[in-house]
Amino acid sequence: MALLLVLSGSCGGVTTVSPVSPSPYTEPSPPFNEILLVSKFVEYKVHYRFTATGRSDSLSGEQTWYLKQGRARFDVMTTVDGKSSRLSLFALLDGAFMCSGVRAQTTCVAMPGIGSFQQQNPAAFYQESLTAHPDLFSGVVVEQLHIAGSHAHCYDVRPLASSSEGVEGQFCYSLQGIPLRSRFSAQDREWSIEATSLSMIVPDTDLVLPAKPTVVGQP
Repeated sequence: MALLLVLSGSCGGVTTVSPVSPSPYTEPSPPFNEILLVSKFVEYKVHYRFTATGRSDSLSGEQTWYLKQGRARFDVMTTVDGKSSRLSLFALLDGAFMCSGVRAQTTCVAMPGIGSFQQQNPAAFYQESLTAHPDLFSGVVVEQLHIAGSHAHCYDVRPLASSSEGVEGQFCYSLQGIPLRSRFSAQDREWSIEATSLSMIVPDTDLVLPAKPTVVGQP
């Protein structure tokens, strides 16, 4: 099952980097479960910057998320102690895959399932948990911001029962249900991910694996 994660912006092309600022808008924020429900139908490409701070270490980097018709791709560049690594995660109709390397040296492997995204990309995994089960979470409006050229509605999110995914933190969305900022705890770190630019156009070629995938344990 492909991840139904969504990010967006104003219609028509790319929105360039814009600083976060208090919003001059005063329209009411929609209920949290409604903003998650509409998010499943959005096509987007969004670039983020993120940091993850722990007790003994920290990391930072950039991510680009793509979504179109139930397919998703996440390009992740992470820097730890001055050393950078890159990988791409794909959630397609025929499975989940992880690709690394560049150009002719790119390799892709099949992942056991969507749960593997939790280790590789907690931000993407938690957004999927919210959009897949909006009825399991409560979201209280805390503020409205201007992020990457879009008006963002920010919610304090908590699980409704201990049996849910346990996602909690502050999550900001556009009216289209597009995640623009997330702040939460995962893997003994405090995570912050924020949109810097976005587009509503995703060519089909962006959601094609760059190499034939292999399955771990098989030749």
